[in-house]
Amino acid sequence: MTYLSYFKAECLALFRTKQRVVNALLFFVMVVVLFPLGIDPSADFLSPAAGGIIWCAVALSVIVSLESMFKENYVDGVLTQLILSGLSLPWLMLIKVGVYWGAMVLPLLILTPIFSEMLFLPSDSLWVLISTLLLGSPGLFLIGSIGAALTVSLKQGAMLMVLLILPFYFPIIIFSSAAIKAVQLGMPYGGLLALIAAISLLALVVSPVMTSLCIKASVR
Repeated sequence: MTYLSYFKAECLALFRTKQRVVNALLFFVMVVVLFPLGIDPSADFLSPAAGGIIWCAVALSVIVSLESMFKENYVDGVLTQLILSGLSLPWLMLIKVGVYWGAMVLPLLILTPIFSEMLFLPSDSLWVLISTLLLGSPGLFLIGSIGAALTVSLKQGAMLMVLLILPFYFPIIIFSSAAIKAVQLGMPYGGLLALIAAISLLALVVSPVMTSLCIKASVR
């Protein structure tokens, strides 16, 4: 097995179980649609809150998509084979997270302009919202993979996973919402985007190693 063959296998496996990604996207749609219906559908309320609503929906949908990220591989023994393959397990975990990120984020980027219009997000804030998604969503997936690996051996580890990783999502959500709000107020937002990128880069360094350690601990 090579890294390229593993990448192809992960793409094929995700395509075969695409319902998992579809369910997460449907969850994103339901959260965004139901939020204004349940609170206040007026433009005065939704316009300043649109960025935060979309980002909360994104974070929750990422958790939904990652909850069973390693479950099937754990049950059928694939994780054990990966450990014994001789390849770098952190690199393999990074490839797996990258495949999930691409499959989830590309549809989100397509849906975002539609729902931003529905939530009355100002047009000049849309590109900042997309920028925060591109910079911050890798951090969500990388952090979430640690929680998914840590709870992979538990039969009912979904709630524990949420409790473990959700606090680490808060900085990304807060900085992203603040950057969108800064655009609406005519304030500089470059520093906030830099902070979001820094969090994702830190997760890029730490997450593959931590995920690998958690996988090894769970398999043993």
